[in-house]
Amino acid sequence: MGKVDQLVSLLEKMYSKRGALDKQIADAEKKLVVEAKASTKSAAPAKKTAAKKTAAKKPAAPKPSSKK
Repeated sequence: MGKVDQLVSLLEKMYSKRGALDKQIADAEKKLVVEAKASTKSAAPAKKTAAKKTAAKKPAAPKPSSKK
């Protein structure tokens, strides 16, 4: 029975380590989601201003000259 007790205690230790790792993984996922949301919010205005800048840089169409 001594070997069975050792295996059970070993499994309990491993499960506790796994629980701690699961918590770390969940925390990292939450941080990643927050960072991803923040980067998409900051990227959206940058895209709009870039579109405005490219629109402003387009040269005006030459006006037809009417010389008769």
